[in-house]
Amino acid sequence: MSANEQKRQKKLAKKRSKELARKKEVARQKNSLQSLAGKIKAAAEQPIDRCFASENLFNEQDRFGTVFISRRMADGQLACVRLLIDGLCLGVKHADAIVCFPTEANELIDRIKRTEDMRVTSPPAARKLVEGAIEFAQQFGFEPHPQYAKFLPIWNGVDASECMTEFEFGRDGKPVYISGPDDTPESASRIAMQLAERAGEGNFEMDYDAAYRLGDLESDSDWVDDPELDVDIDEDVPTA
Repeated sequence: MSANEQKRQKKLAKKRSKELARKKEVARQKNSLQSLAGKIKAAAEQPIDRCFASENLFNEQDRFGTVFISRRMADGQLACVRLLIDGLCLGVKHADAIVCFPTEANELIDRIKRTEDMRVTSPPAARKLVEGAIEFAQQFGFEPHPQYAKFLPIWNGVDASECMTEFEFGRDGKPVYISGPDDTPESASRIAMQLAERAGEGNFEMDYDAAYRLGDLESDSDWVDDPELDVDIDEDVPTA
């Protein structure tokens, strides 16, 4: 093979390699948008549709409830994220999301309102509340629900510092663990041991009397029954 032919073959191989890389990138972006986290990421550039927080979150005795935020997507659907916040101890206890049409979103909100009194909340206040609960929980070694990181793009462009309200967590600054209906004696014991280690004996409470109040909140099923929508979460979705 002549030198010129070798050069031509190398150029062709380089061109094919670039074309293949371009096709792979297009396919990656398409697959990303088909996943739930990818859709949340795509919605991050769109306007916020509505934002609610449970009245319970502002009650010193409870500090347990839902934060809901949605954004309108280009195709008319809504990207909705629901966070179950334990402002007494564990921070973000559960996180889920769904992409649906407005009528479905209204039904989901109605379902939440059957068990919680919800107030319209500014997005900066909602983010500050959620992140404050996370910071409080992290003092005692509790991290937010694993899916929360995948839904962080929902906060894109929301500046928590715009909220001047100072939120409080725990009771008198102390963590209070309330065992939920899905918590086992083993998990409750493990949490108690962790609190004893991180907060110190006498610096936390275990409130079993309040557990019954949380039953309806924690027993509510996930929004998404289709496992492909609920579990297909991109691992490389950047945080907000």
